[in-house]
Amino acid sequence: MEELISATATIHGAQIQANYTLWAAVIGGIISGLALIISIKLTADSTLKAHKIDKLAEAKRDVYLDLVRKWQNFMMAVFSFISANKEVYEENFSLALTELIASLHEASFISDPLTKEKVLDFTMQLIEDLFKIKRYGTEFYEFEGNEPERLRIQIEVMDFMRDYGIKALDLQRELRIEIGLKEDEIVNQRILKKQKEFYENVRIKLKFFLENKNEGTKET
Repeated sequence: MEELISATATIHGAQIQANYTLWAAVIGGIISGLALIISIKLTADSTLKAHKIDKLAEAKRDVYLDLVRKWQNFMMAVFSFISANKEVYEENFSLALTELIASLHEASFISDPLTKEKVLDFTMQLIEDLFKIKRYGTEFYEFEGNEPERLRIQIEVMDFMRDYGIKALDLQRELRIEIGLKEDEIVNQRILKKQKEFYENVRIKLKFFLENKNEGTKET
């Protein structure tokens, strides 16, 4: 009888142990499954976030590069009165200006707050100065046949747009920082110095040419 009771107790204990092991395995499986799901979700979220950051950086790069191109086109259009007739000049200027303003607004839209503010400041200042910039072209055509006056206007345009070239370099630096490109202030200062020297050299040559023209006019 005692042996039967002992055997029964052993079987019962084994069943309890088996049930415990089974439930432990089930619970462990559930916990492991949940941990795996959470891990997958966190990894997916992290990957998605990194993907979004990469896509945003790529979009910023494309918008900023387009802005650089549009600015160069605008600068070329500003000075196109030197070689183009009035109709072509006005068409070039209008198209380049429209594309530049649109590009500036795109850049401000996609930029971080501080960069956005700087882009908007540049845009508003440019819009304020448009009347003066456009007036140079208008005056140039009004002085048709008067080369000294036309050269004077060219010099004034260069002086005025030189400051915008410096502002554009400052804005370009901010855009480069925004997309994670390296900046070196020493190099930036060298570039700025070279740009100023370039403008000054061209200005001196134009002024020299203007003075020679005036001398020739007086002798005539």
